[in-house]
Amino acid sequence: MRARCEGIDVAWFEAGRGDPLVLIHGLADDHRAWRRALPDLMLRHRVVLYDLRGHGETSLGAPDGTLGQLGRDLVALLDALDVQRADVAGFSLGGTIAMRAAIDRPDRVRGLVLVATSSRVGRAAADWYRQRVEMVERGDPRLRETLDRDTADVYAESPAELEEGLLIRRRSTANPRGYANACAAMAALNTAPLDPELPRITAPTLIVASDKDKHCPPKAAEIIAAGIQGSRLELVEGAGHPIPVEKPRELAISIASFLAEISSSPSGPSGHLPINGEDVGPSPSAAFGGTSP
Repeated sequence: MRARCEGIDVAWFEAGRGDPLVLIHGLADDHRAWRRALPDLMLRHRVVLYDLRGHGETSLGAPDGTLGQLGRDLVALLDALDVQRADVAGFSLGGTIAMRAAIDRPDRVRGLVLVATSSRVGRAAADWYRQRVEMVERGDPRLRETLDRDTADVYAESPAELEEGLLIRRRSTANPRGYANACAAMAALNTAPLDPELPRITAPTLIVASDKDKHCPPKAAEIIAAGIQGSRLELVEGAGHPIPVEKPRELAISIASFLAEISSSPSGPSGHLPINGEDVGPSPSAAFGGTSP
């Protein structure tokens, strides 16, 4: 299905019945990044998935290389679907978009789930993103080889998933300009991190990290948790970066349980669950956000 939003044609899909839950994919992916978690989530929710601006089957329009625009795209999709408030779950890049939307439009986000994501990127990660923007802009013939190598790196903990990962990501980035636009938005988190704005997020928030994630490690999740009052942090063991693919059942159960809890309690979830028994504040020297799928 298609919806006209913010000057672009957004490819969107839905499954299931219940309260609306929007799933946002990561960099270079499309809505199918959530394919393994969808069956369990659609049992109790009207799940809406969509392809980000310039990814998959969504057109590029006039991109400005900002998370703000990508967040507005999400809100415009909610408008097009006549959804006033929704639970929003974002993976990797999708998590940064979800945070941006929850900061800018708290009236539209009921519950927030942040999966394998970060609120800042370090200098090395920012350079990584900028290098890929430059490759796209100059039509570098090594771009496809580079993206395939990045994909292999993302699936390092689950090589059996690489074939499907390559299939999805090659199709989603057939026109790489949307990928470059998202890379530019992520690179900007180096000089303008979301950290100072995280206290503005009022939606009950679940943060999910994995112990083997080298791209958005648990420390990145701890920083987000420290910034969002009352947020809950859960650690998935034995998974790398693509948690929705590597641990889909566990992730879906966590999401469904959290959303059921905030639906039944007007005060939201029971509160922040700190790692190792103590709250951890932001580290100014941390560098997060590498090769998010």
